[in-house]
Amino acid sequence: MTKENNIERKISILDWGILLSVLVLLVVIYIPSSIWRQEIKDRRESRHRMTIIAEAEAFYKELTGSYTTDGKELFSLVEAAMDSLIADTLFVGEQTIHLQGKDYIVNMTRGIEHRIDTTFSHAQVLKKTFVDTIFYVTQINIDTGGLDTIAVNENDIAEKKENPFFKEVIGTEITRRVEDFTDYLRDKYHLTPDLLYCPLSGKPYQLEIDKSDPERDVFIVRSPVPPDYKETRYWIFKYESGNHGEIVDGVKSWAEK
Repeated sequence: MTKENNIERKISILDWGILLSVLVLLVVIYIPSSIWRQEIKDRRESRHRMTIIAEAEAFYKELTGSYTTDGKELFSLVEAAMDSLIADTLFVGEQTIHLQGKDYIVNMTRGIEHRIDTTFSHAQVLKKTFVDTIFYVTQINIDTGGLDTIAVNENDIAEKKENPFFKEVIGTEITRRVEDFTDYLRDKYHLTPDLLYCPLSGKPYQLEIDKSDPERDVFIVRSPVPPDYKETRYWIFKYESGNHGEIVDGVKSWAEK
């Protein structure tokens, strides 16, 4: 083998060595950061689901006077109560909701459907255009006997014409105005059964009712994932869940830190 061939072979090996080093470096940097992002994503989603459960439980307690540890019953009743009031605004006071072969006696307070909807649904700010016709009319001034010119909205023009002092319409003007309004029903949020399960483990959240205080029950929702949970990813890297936390009587454990 000539000297030139040896040099070319060494350069080729060096090139491959540099490429391999770059790939290893990218793996060492990228994979851990992607795992950290996944840890944060799972923790946020898990806490979000626990928050939904706790908020739904508060509405369930308002409706029935007690808590439940049956997650599917919880979601079904809260959604049914909201839908009932949206469909019939007179469905207030003590009412009976028939759900899955069971009758629930509930206390429906006016406006609870909006509170439920705004708690869970994603608000969308929409624009609505209104077109108004303004009528310029003259009418007799009873004090001076002269004519006054006034502007009247199209909703009031018929009544204005019946006024004995009305004289005539002398002109019209069409105006357009755009108003923002918040719509919750456009992207309505549904309490689906998958929200009752941890996104990491797939296990259901632990729903508990603490009855140690004789004056009031306390609802608790806990993550099924232990705070020290770890698993191997990509053979050599570790996924660490961290503490997903719990919500006790509406107080989030992660909010205290």
